[in-house]
Order: sequence, then C-alpha cells, then structure tokens
Amino acid sequence: MGVVYRAHEVSLDRAVAIKLINDELAGDAEALRRFEREARLMASIDHPNVIPVYGAGEEGGHLYLVMRYVDGTDLQSLLGSEGRLSPTQAAKITDQVARALDAAHKRGLVHRDIKPSNVLLSDEHAYLTDFGITRLVDERTSSTDAGKWIGTFDYMSPEQLRGEAVDARSDVYSLGCLLYACLTGSAPFHRDTTAATITAHLYDEPPSISDVPGIPKAFDAVIRRALAKRPKDRYGSAGQLGVAALGAVQERRGPPWRFARRAQLPLAVPGVTPAGPVLRPVTEETRGAAPPTVVGGDAETKVARTAVMPASAEGAGSSPEAGGRAARRRPRGVDVALLGGLAAVVIAVGAIILVADYGSPRPTGPLTGAEINTAVRDFATDYSRRDVHSLSRLLAANVSRVDPSSSQHGRAAVLHEYESQFTTRPVPTSYVLSNVKVSPGWAGRAQAQYTLTVTGGGHLFGHVVFGLQRTGKRIQVALISTQ
Repeated sequence: MGVVYRAHEVSLDRAVAIKLINDELAGDAEALRRFEREARLMASIDHPNVIPVYGAGEEGGHLYLVMRYVDGTDLQSLLGSEGRLSPTQAAKITDQVARALDAAHKRGLVHRDIKPSNVLLSDEHAYLTDFGITRLVDERTSSTDAGKWIGTFDYMSPEQLRGEAVDARSDVYSLGCLLYACLTGSAPFHRDTTAATITAHLYDEPPSISDVPGIPKAFDAVIRRALAKRPKDRYGSAGQLGVAALGAVQERRGPPWRFARRAQLPLAVPGVTPAGPVLRPVTEETRGAAPPTVVGGDAETKVARTAVMPASAEGAGSSPEAGGRAARRRPRGVDVALLGGLAAVVIAVGAIILVADYGSPRPTGPLTGAEINTAVRDFATDYSRRDVHSLSRLLAANVSRVDPSSSQHGRAAVLHEYESQFTTRPVPTSYVLSNVKVSPGWAGRAQAQYTLTVTGGGHLFGHVVFGLQRTGKRIQVALISTQ
C-alpha cells in the first residue's frame, strides 16, 4: 500500500515516520479511500500501545501520513534474530498488543492484520501499527471481494478465511497465533503451501505448545482457547487473552499449593450458609496461623471446625504430640462432610462444563477414511461430468473455494464459478485424482494430485486440498483449495 521513510520534522526538531501511498495506487479510488481511512482511524485511537498520528495530507500530488518514529525494531525482525522469545517476554508483548486492540475494539474497529511485522518494539514497549486495512465492524462492503485477500494467511482467523463477517474475536484469534509464534518461533498452522495453511486454520487443532522445552503447561489452555475454531469459544476480548498469557507465566513462578488446609472448603455448620470459598495458598508464613475463613456476603464467617493435614509425610510422623493434636482436630465426621461437599462441587462444576461444551448439537460421529475418500471421488466424478446438480448436493452451504487468483465463498458463488468453467472453452472433460491422502476425524481432510483434461487434449496438473464435514447424514465438502 505504501512505503515508509524516516524523516526530520524541522518545526519541532524531531524524527518522524512518513508513510507515502504508492504512486501506482494513486489512481485507485479504493486505495485512496483506505489510505484516508487509516489516517482517521489511527488518529482516533489515543492509547500508549498504538502508534500516534501527527498529521496527514497531500504534497506535490503525494498523499502522506506522519507518525511517531520508533527507534527500535519490529517483532518479526526480533523473532528472526532470536528464534523465539522467553515466555515472560512473549506474554508481556501479547498483553500490550491486547490493550491496544481493546482500545480499537471499543471504537468499533477491527484491525484484521495482526502479525509480528505490525508490532514495533522500543526496548520493552510494544506498539501496534498499520491500521491500513481496518474497517468499521458494521461496514457491509467486503475488502476481500473479487479475490482481494487482506491480511496474512499465517495469522488469519477461520471466519476471515471463509470471507465471513469478522469482529473483535477475529483479532483475538490472530493475537493467539502471534503469541504462539513468539513462544515457538513459528506460526501455529504454517504449512508448505497456502492451500495447506488455510486448511489447517479451518480444521486442525493447534499442537500442544508445552511440548516445546521451557514453556509452562498452562500455555496449552491459553492457546487452545485463543485459537478455537468458533469465535464464541474464544476469549471475549483481547485483554482477557493478554491477562491469561501473563497468568500462565505467573503460574510457573507462583507459590506452591500445598494441601495442608483442606478445610478451606466450607463445612456444614449449623446456622451458617457460607458463600463460595476463597482458596488461598499455604506458605511458610501462613502455616500454623489461625483457621481460614470463608468470605461471603458482607462479612467473613469463621469456619467452626478445621481439618488439618500435615504439610508433608515427614512432618506427619515427626511428632507424636502434633499427630495427636491433628487427630483431635480432624474428627471422622468432618472428613466425611468435606468429601461430600467436595463431591458436590465437582459434580456441579462438571455439569457446567458439560453444558458449555455440549450445549449445541454434536455430529453423529467422526468422518472415517472411507467416507472421506468416497466423497472426494464423487466430487471428481461430478466435476468430470459437469453435473452442477450433483455438485450442489455435495457442497456444504458454507463451502469456500480458493485458488491462487480468486476465491468464492458460499455454495451459490462456488457453483457459479463451476458453471463458468463448464461453459467457457476449453471445457473440462476429465478430472482425475491421484495419490489421495485422507485424515479422518470430526473435520475430515483429503489432499491429492489432480489431472484436468480439457477439450483438445490439453492437460493441467496441480495439488488440491479438500475439507469435509458431516451435515446430518451427508458428508459434504466445505473447502476446496487448489494450486
């Protein structure tokens, strides 16, 4: 879209960055509109982690944008030199970018191009930049029309890749990809080809990040939620993801949770109805202190009885008197009450998890390799026959078709593309798949080499990736990515 220069602002005697729109785009009305919008949007966000805009205008037929000059580097260059960052550094950068995104989202703006090269670093301070492709959430026109892809495939959300409406949760997904790249040095779904990368975003689960040496296991849950395929399953805001990333680091550093005071769960006390318990870690300072309290309502209610278990097996047997005191403070009835209360809590939490995870209808079963193989063979047969009606039944309503020069989203658009191919010479006469490799699962995948024969005897060769899903009793194609 443009080129950025370091410059000197004479009137204020300071270094600035000037972004000029490319000359070849000067006559493009859409490019000009995006440039003007970038200036307005960036200037409207006043946040310490967003690059401030000093001015914008035209000089000698050139549109320009004046921004703060950051004397440092960008995250992409840092990852290139360092390989990967420490969990602490990765979490801090993610948290700062998350704050910048929250500020933008509050104004109804979605960045849509979160990636390492758009994060500038000055010492430990991070700036989010390049709002050039941002659009208002309620804007109805799509900048991806006519095959114009916006954003970087390695960091794009599934709904953005499908050409669907995006909101703040799309940026949350991209930020999760950025966090993963900071921790490992590579984007989570990067593959050898664009088609394979898109397929991975749509169907693959992120690898376990704690398998990388030095990364706390707590990051697995953070990454898994940030990169959920469905927007509603992700963090509700970028800020929540930033806090979770910092918490994953702190979990590794935090004090050990020793189960020395089991009575921090509320006990059945006559006349007392405690609220939910507040669990506190037992440290050297708190061991031996007064019995814990259960915090609820407007006051703290003392727990009537306390069951104490020694902090370690060694401590349990070191003093007969201590063991006697512990036994006197731990009547069997209290233990039974504790176990019963704990079981009720576990059952209640389990019920909540079940409702959250299984509230929507589930497919009737994972796709088998045979089902996937049959579906893609049927596709090849229907395409060879130029049978639009059969292809319509085989394609999912939300199907996407992607090739290096164009993309279509939705069954009607994909069928329209095929009808055009079937009526424009040279007409395809045969579509044959070879070296088919299938991946069974709830979301199936198949990849293969194809040979397309057209009228006149010409041949085209390439690679195709299919994504498949179960819709009721049908196995339908939801993605066709061709190279």
